[in-house]
Amino acid sequence: MIFLLVTVIDLIVAAPYPSSSPIQGDKNISEISHSQYKGVFWQITDIHWDQQYSTDGDERKMCHKEYSSSGKINGKFGNYLCDSPWPLVRNAIQTMRKIESTPDFILWTGDNVPHVDDPEPDFSTIFRTVNNITTELRTSFSEHVPILPVLGNHDAFPKDDFPIAGEEFYGQYLTKGGWSLVLPEDAQDDFEKGGFYEYSLPSNVTVLVLNTNLYYGPNDLLQNVSDPCGQFAWIREKLQIAGEEGRKVIIAAHAPPGYFERFAAVPFFSVYYNDIYLDLLNEFEEVIMAQIYGHEHTDSFKLFTTATGEVKSVGFLAPSLTPWYPAPVPGGTPVNPSLRLYSYNSSTLLDYTQFHLNLAKTYKLSSSLSKMSKGLSKEPEWEEFYQARKMFKLESLDANSMARHYQNLVDNDELFQTYYLLNSAGYNHGKCVGCCKRTQLCAIANVRIEDLNHCMNNNETNNCLTLNKTFYLDHVHSDLSPPSSAPIFVVILVTLGMSLMVILTVSLGVMIVNVVIRRHRLMRQERGIQVSDLNFSLRPKGYHPF
Repeated sequence: MIFLLVTVIDLIVAAPYPSSSPIQGDKNISEISHSQYKGVFWQITDIHWDQQYSTDGDERKMCHKEYSSSGKINGKFGNYLCDSPWPLVRNAIQTMRKIESTPDFILWTGDNVPHVDDPEPDFSTIFRTVNNITTELRTSFSEHVPILPVLGNHDAFPKDDFPIAGEEFYGQYLTKGGWSLVLPEDAQDDFEKGGFYEYSLPSNVTVLVLNTNLYYGPNDLLQNVSDPCGQFAWIREKLQIAGEEGRKVIIAAHAPPGYFERFAAVPFFSVYYNDIYLDLLNEFEEVIMAQIYGHEHTDSFKLFTTATGEVKSVGFLAPSLTPWYPAPVPGGTPVNPSLRLYSYNSSTLLDYTQFHLNLAKTYKLSSSLSKMSKGLSKEPEWEEFYQARKMFKLESLDANSMARHYQNLVDNDELFQTYYLLNSAGYNHGKCVGCCKRTQLCAIANVRIEDLNHCMNNNETNNCLTLNKTFYLDHVHSDLSPPSSAPIFVVILVTLGMSLMVILTVSLGVMIVNVVIRRHRLMRQERGIQVSDLNFSLRPKGYHPF
């Protein structure tokens, strides 16, 4: 009720929403040549706002109050074992405005409801959550700042299931989720086709917002569809037009192709879609400036290469706002709540600055993950964690610079260990060596499945791919590392189970046959017995036993 009241008040005091594509009135871009232009944009991702979060809740049960408390008090702005409370969500958005209030646009790259199954958030919860966050973003920034939302795999019910459906499904995010208030009409028309759209900026850059949940491994609705919702054809058309018009493109989506860099066992996309997606983007590598993703909750990047190993494009993965530690997920890690501010010009992604809220420092945690002191009464202080170019000594974030950066990570272990600390947004896991390091490096540079397998099997003494998959089979499947096919031990168990069922069925059938035969014999014996316990007058005419 409190959140609904806040939403109503915000809507009352908010300035009118733009009904068409917002123009950046605060920056006279038209008077600046495209070659001279330089701008910035925000990315906020994987918010996972949990409306049941309570400072008195049980941290062993996602900090929910309905469970018996463990006796510890959860922080007001989050707990590493739980998803985001509303004070963290609102404070993060206010921090974005405080640091940079007039970005060229805001990328909001999906996943807004919590990782819970008590119960799993249904569409009423999803739309209420999305609407509240939309309102908070819209009222916190000028109406001239475009807000570009992206669908995450948790933004559907059941999670991961995005169908081939038009307005009756995707249109609800516009109406019930409030996205009609932030997207222009032409973008809404495309969105209703399958959750994707384009947004052209005055800086001669076009943002293509994709719904990669259509290609996501656990999405069982679309495993045998060649081009779900026609998105592949739409991407090709938009990239061709951008190339003809001399515009650069930023690809924005939730889930990336390839593998989780902390545990490369199974790909995010289905095998079929993974290769088609990569081939399509590589074909238009001269048009694509950069790719921006979320989903993993960690800070990393992916190199999109040709068959000869030439880097054509780069995918940047920003860490999440939620600090949640996905303990069931192999390779999962807590993270410090994070925000990212990119700088770019009309042809290149120049740099980004990573900000985070260090929960350990904020709450003065002890060495134990769960011993958290009482929440703060004042607003927490977000920190500038690092700047990419300065931290890694890069000229820019284009494909060539990031390819050199990758090679530096391979050659310089001290630099790699720095990257590894940044990978968890500052949550310290110590050094990453052996299969840990190989997994990271292989997942960064090998987005294709066969390339990853070759890279992971290239160590004769430690077959990291086998170790990862063996470990994976012993853990709960998760949305961060979805299974692409049934593992062999599952097949064996299913086969044994089916064999046992056949044996039981045959045994039951034999027992039934024996019962029927014995019953038939008894019936034949009883036919010869005189019926003397019935009065003759009560017997119907022609009556005889059986």
